[in-house]
Amino acid sequence: MQKKTNKLLSVLACAGILATAGVTTSEVYFSVNQADSVKAATVKARSYGIDVSSYQSSSLASSAKAGSKFAIVKVSEGTSYKNPKASAQIASAKASGMMPMAYHFALFGANSSSAVAEANYAVATAKAYGLPKGSYIACDWETGDGNNVNGGRDASANAIIAFMKQVKASGHKPLLYSGASLLNNNINTTKVTNAFPNSLWVASYAHMGRIDTPNFNYFPSMNGVAIWQFTDNWRGLNVDGNISLLPLSTSGSASSQAPSTKSVSTKKTVMTKSYGYDKNGNRNGKVYKAYKKVKVYGGAVLINNVSYYRVGSNSYIKLANVDGVKRTLKNTAYVHDSTGKLTSSPAISAGSTVPTYGKVKTINNQSYYRINKNRYVLVSDFN
Repeated sequence: MQKKTNKLLSVLACAGILATAGVTTSEVYFSVNQADSVKAATVKARSYGIDVSSYQSSSLASSAKAGSKFAIVKVSEGTSYKNPKASAQIASAKASGMMPMAYHFALFGANSSSAVAEANYAVATAKAYGLPKGSYIACDWETGDGNNVNGGRDASANAIIAFMKQVKASGHKPLLYSGASLLNNNINTTKVTNAFPNSLWVASYAHMGRIDTPNFNYFPSMNGVAIWQFTDNWRGLNVDGNISLLPLSTSGSASSQAPSTKSVSTKKTVMTKSYGYDKNGNRNGKVYKAYKKVKVYGGAVLINNVSYYRVGSNSYIKLANVDGVKRTLKNTAYVHDSTGKLTSSPAISAGSTVPTYGKVKTINNQSYYRINKNRYVLVSDFN
């Protein structure tokens, strides 16, 4: 979202690797009726939306024409910055029939008193720029511009909740925006969603670059998600693309978030042989073969400080066996097969984040990580 900073996103897979590795993944899309007319006060579930800052145009008409039903406009940052285009962008959203929303880039880290001050600044700025009362205002809590994301999971959650409570008290609806990695690792997100159910706006991309339609194979399974930001270049317009998972409404009491709903279930592929565990972390006798499809219910679950996915009644598998361990390449990497021979798969650029699966494998006295079915990259190519 912050074009001037390195935003921490969970890039869950490399589409090129999947395509060349011969692994078939079914395309699971939610249908979106682009022909529906939407009043600015209400947006249906499975509707597209954009988010913009001063780096985008003051006019949002092209996004509305492409099918966007809501626009989340950056209004402020810290307690001293205001987006000079925000007023025009909010007005353009209204004129184009989109629901206007706002976001504030947080700098308070884990400081609750600073969070309250920033919330007051965000609300005042949004109001001055024409955001209707009862609209959503999101706390954008991520890496960048000095925001400390390592202040502790509970302290960070407490500060975020303090911000959201102030937004709610002003007559608006609070949301929390962040990347899936930060939500899972740096924030006690359960504490946030207990205070504000279904208030998450999560960023997680299948790959960087243009994506027109979200592929829910790559949805970051977690509870409480109202909006998913699935691309940084929606339909070639160079704006972040989002999809609403629940209905959005600016009508009614600002204390009401989106209605409670059953956990989102997502089909995922088990990438390495996995044992089943019960809720206490004990093996339950079930075994899941590699490359088998499973249905994941809800989000990541911590059991004895290990992350799992729930795949059935009192049945869990380790998250790393599905999503892999994300590693960053320090060198351009070439892809090998299980005998060590180079494959026809394209080289993967240095700096790319790649999921790896299972233990290190030794092939011809060299160490490799498996990145997909019968596809390996040298351990030495990673940081």
